[in-house]
Amino acid sequence: MIMKIDKAEAINNAVMSTKVREGMELARIETAQSMLKDELPLETISKYTGLSIEKLEELKREQEQ
Repeated sequence: MIMKIDKAEAINNAVMSTKVREGMELARIETAQSMLKDELPLETISKYTGLSIEKLEELKREQEQ
């Protein structure tokens, strides 16, 4: 069975998908920031958030300002 999706619906689906991904990224960053405040090791934070060590170092520098 072939499903037809109109152009507007396809665009809406793509936008929603992007918003979901952005929301998930924001949640990972917020979690990492909390973990950084608790001074957990970067490797541990990376393991549980999926963020790179480089990104975590950047977040840590931002917190120190």
